[in-house]
Amino acid sequence: MTEPLTQGEPPGLDGRGHAQPAQAIYRPSATVERPNLALIGFSTTGKSTVARLLADELGWYSADTDQLIVATAGRPIHDIFKRDGEPVFRAREAAVLAAVLAGVRTVIATGGGIVTVPDNLDRLRQRAWTVCLTARPTTILKRLQTAAPSEPRPLLAAPDPLARIEALLAQRQAVYAQADFMIETDRRTPEQVAGVILDWLSFSRG
Repeated sequence: MTEPLTQGEPPGLDGRGHAQPAQAIYRPSATVERPNLALIGFSTTGKSTVARLLADELGWYSADTDQLIVATAGRPIHDIFKRDGEPVFRAREAAVLAAVLAGVRTVIATGGGIVTVPDNLDRLRQRAWTVCLTARPTTILKRLQTAAPSEPRPLLAAPDPLARIEALLAQRQAVYAQADFMIETDRRTPEQVAGVILDWLSFSRG
């Protein structure tokens, strides 16, 4: 019997890494068993925190694609974008995602734009249950302004940050909507969000 794992490296990595507003929305998923759980959604919706909470409860690995990119590149994400450009960043992101998805029993927190690459969404849906965390644009802006960022927040440098957030959400809405499950985070704590997801996951997997 495999021993539950809550920490450590997700399988397949090289050892350097570690909307409806007031309700959760259930969307029936394929019956094929998928061995991982992936959280998608916009920046500041709580993906990293909720992923760790879920991994602790499930006894699974926890992986954060942004953190893994930083660990493997040895540089912060904003620096990769600035010096190498978005295509290079997206290529690194796709490689990290493929490596994490090769494993099992992993709760994956993804970057907000990871689903803008169609191949990434296909990979996610083949190897993971997908859950989209949502928030209103005003909530996202407030969180960006009040959080202590680990690196610069380009969205806040836009002439009109709220308009930029609204535009990006509109661009990604159709892709985010393809998740197996959607839950708003505006009025929920990370612990409450994790609890709702656990209930849904238990129901979905029988």
